Amino acid sequence: MKLKVSGPVRKNRRISLVYAPVIVIAVLLLSTLCSSTVGADSAFGDKISGTYLLTEDDDGGSRIVTITADGNWFGIHSYQLDNKFSNQQGVWKKRGDRKIVVSTLNFSLLKDGVGSSRFAFTIEFDNTFQHVTGEHSGKVFPHGVDPLDPLAIPIKTFSNTFTGKRLIVTDK
Repeated sequence: MKLKVSGPVRKNRRISLVYAPVIVIAVLLLSTLCSSTVGADSAFGDKISGTYLLTEDDDGGSRIVTITADGNWFGIHSYQLDNKFSNQQGVWKKRGDRKIVVSTLNFSLLKDGVGSSRFAFTIEFDNTFQHVTGEHSGKVFPHGVDPLDPLAIPIKTFSNTFTGKRLIVTDK
């Protein structure tokens, strides 16, 4: 026994036969584009992830920073106890074959309360991803001022350059 399909059911079946391949192709194309983009960033993140010792050029102290493969940054500074500011936390983004830009925040103990600081780093890695050079600038904001507000007025600004190297496990 053969069923005869007509009317709206037949029309819907034709529409689904036309659109189904288009939808499948679109999903496959998007997933391919997304996976190659993420794969490239993920591979770069794997190359740079680690802990580094950064030495500032004008006796500005040293930093120990940890860069994660997924775009995070954690840092401490050798002068932070004397100058009463917290560890830095932030995010990084790839800019070029061996370069990243970083944006970090920390808290600063000021005379009139707890303020905050925002730093911008530019870091370039050598061919082996073991040594770095870079520069940073920062702004200190008073208590109650949003450091993420581009119009916020800082009470202090600073900048410096640095060199650094990756911490590695040795057999000694």
